[in-house]
Amino acid sequence: MNLIVLEEPNHKWDEFVFLHSDLIFHTSLWWKVVEEGYGCGMRYLVLEEEGYWLSALPGMMMGNRFFKVFYSLVPYGGFIGDREHIPEFLGLLNHWAKKEKIQRIQIVEVDIKKKQDLPDFNCVESYRHLLELKDKSTDLIWRNYKDSLKRNIKTALKSDLYFEKIRSRGEVESFYQLYLDSMRRNRALTKYPLQLFYKIYDLLVPEFSDIFFAKYHNQPVAGIVVIYSEKIAHYFHGGSVTEHLHQRPNDLLFHHAIRLAKERGKSYFDFMGSSKKMLSLIQFKEKWGAEKKIVFNYHRDISKSRSAIYQLLLPTVNFFRGSLGAGDESYFKKCQNWHIYAH
Repeated sequence: MNLIVLEEPNHKWDEFVFLHSDLIFHTSLWWKVVEEGYGCGMRYLVLEEEGYWLSALPGMMMGNRFFKVFYSLVPYGGFIGDREHIPEFLGLLNHWAKKEKIQRIQIVEVDIKKKQDLPDFNCVESYRHLLELKDKSTDLIWRNYKDSLKRNIKTALKSDLYFEKIRSRGEVESFYQLYLDSMRRNRALTKYPLQLFYKIYDLLVPEFSDIFFAKYHNQPVAGIVVIYSEKIAHYFHGGSVTEHLHQRPNDLLFHHAIRLAKERGKSYFDFMGSSKKMLSLIQFKEKWGAEKKIVFNYHRDISKSRSAIYQLLLPTVNFFRGSLGAGDESYFKKCQNWHIYAH
């Protein structure tokens, strides 16, 4: 068995993904979105035997000269294809990482069900919430909402808020300002650069993505990005301004996004990942009737000493990034190489 390292996508990659995965995040199209959106290198790894592809692992190269990370992937990565050969894959992956002077391998895996399936990796559990749409009418989906949510949506519908799809590329920056407003309000790190959302608009909208706004007097007060896999509509990210939250714009947005996902024939609406500590966010997702699933975020440190130094420095970098650079795209670019992205 051999490990092939792809630095550019080819037709064989998408043929392999088509046979083994229905996630858009595994395709060469998402490869291009991430590569151009982050400005990072991509490495898609393939385990092959006598010319036959057995399994694959897509990822991005993050970090800096001191601490390089192979990260699979924003927002979901993980192994594609035959999982029987994961032990052999991991051995070759470890050898490749040492050769490339990579200090950490990090994998966000949605299909592995047990921590033990990736031995020698540390694992952090988080939650993913899926709302089943398949074989459900829009009326049944509505009835499964919590009563408080139904009241919130009716409040939004009675106000002067209205729902609208993005009209032009110029509105991408309007969405990003909403995203930054939410990050400041929640004292959270700005994980995603503006350029990533431009690439989502340029390469995915409207066939594989939608950007939705809730507007008040023609001004965006909340927005969300939804990305479409074959069977799943994924909520990627959103944002809102504080002074209009009482009008429930987020509830209005998700209600319409779920209905449109149903119209597109999707089987699930994916509210994406949440840390177990984010109780209010978990409650928000569960009020729609979504079912909680476990997502494993694995990491393995190749260099224990550099990892220890990195972990000591990261809180300081994140503090200054959050306090000085929230909303500053140039500051984001300076600091992004110190942050390991996890949804």
